[in-house]
Amino acid sequence: MPVDARILNEKTVAPLAAARSFVEKLHKPTHILIAISGGSDSTGLLLALYEVMEEIGRERVQLSAVTVDHALRAESADEAHKVSMLCAELGIPHAVRRWDGVKPASGISEASRLARYRLIAEVARDIGADLVVTGHTIGDQRETVAMRAARNSGVDNLGLSGMADAVLYDRRHWIMRPFLTCERQAIRDFVSSRSRGWIDDPSNENAGYERVRVRQSLPGSPVQVDAEAAVKRQALSEKTAAFLRRYVDVSQSALARLSGDGLMPDLPEFRHGLAALIATLGGRAYFPAASSMERVLLFLKTGENGRMTAGRVLLDRRRDGLYLFREHRNLPELRVEAGTQGWWDGRFLVTNTSAFPVHVGAGSAADAAALFPLVPVGVAKQAMAILPQIAAPAAGALSLADTVTIAPRLAPFDLFLPRFDLELADAIAVLFGRPAYPQPPV
Repeated sequence: MPVDARILNEKTVAPLAAARSFVEKLHKPTHILIAISGGSDSTGLLLALYEVMEEIGRERVQLSAVTVDHALRAESADEAHKVSMLCAELGIPHAVRRWDGVKPASGISEASRLARYRLIAEVARDIGADLVVTGHTIGDQRETVAMRAARNSGVDNLGLSGMADAVLYDRRHWIMRPFLTCERQAIRDFVSSRSRGWIDDPSNENAGYERVRVRQSLPGSPVQVDAEAAVKRQALSEKTAAFLRRYVDVSQSALARLSGDGLMPDLPEFRHGLAALIATLGGRAYFPAASSMERVLLFLKTGENGRMTAGRVLLDRRRDGLYLFREHRNLPELRVEAGTQGWWDGRFLVTNTSAFPVHVGAGSAADAAALFPLVPVGVAKQAMAILPQIAAPAAGALSLADTVTIAPRLAPFDLFLPRFDLELADAIAVLFGRPAYPQPPV
């Protein structure tokens, strides 16, 4: 007999009830951009939010919609047109954005996801939407947790928390999932009850995609999910944020010092905070692998001074604490054209508002003591050498202070920030001299 792969203690909600609950929690009159592919889930979300809008009045909720045509199938343009017709019938403004250009030969799912969110965010910005909603369901949640469990079976696997109900994209756009407690079949029944149909994407049955394979295997999967995992993850985020605020200092967005009395490698918040610092200082979007963190913790538990690397970051333990900074290997050269921006080493955003291109490379150890006055000279010199240095195209061609700016990038959080990591991300932002992230509207 197949094993029931439902989430332990999970509670499902009817689609219309979920939409009502979502809108009732909005802090103010809100312009919602609905991401709709034409499939059953996103179509159900559009119809449910439309009914709620009609119930409570358009002065409280304004709806728009966007469809991304990934241009991966011949039928995709026609499907986007059908969605436009549905939106026009309901009086909901609708935009179509097409993912043009050469598609990658591998990693198409991830590339499609990044392109989709980028195009959706462009529309949200253009129309002034307050938030974006997507039609992810509890079935999508089960699949996500099953995939993450297969990649890492450790009890400290944060991926077992699944998808957050809200994610901040690109530091600006909150993307929310009102149907995350809804069953797909209930959504389809709701759509059918409104005498509507939906479009079935054949790629959803293509076993060449990991998610499809997981979906097909779920009825027999032994994976069981802790329904409190997201709550536990948020609690860890909050404890880690408090730990970092107490024990960590960051200089010039490049050098972190963890005080000696904060070296407590057995604490979960120490391990989580250290992983967050390593990812941020190394310009990496993901925290270090579990095996890498185990090596770091073993090193720290010896209590001995010494150095090691993890995630492109050098950890230098000294009598007064632990220093962390980007290792010197493979520091890039970057040309930033006039009037453009560029990422340097995944750690800094360089904005060039001048009429000339500028070149960015690694700095020198000169004046290190002035920039890092409170750390050992050897550490200061090494930290100075991993800062970006900007060279003008010709002497006196421009005033760098007026036309070129450098701002730290928080690689683990700046593109996709789940709601349950928000407090941790805010603590990191303050340490790196950045303002806190915007709060979600729900």
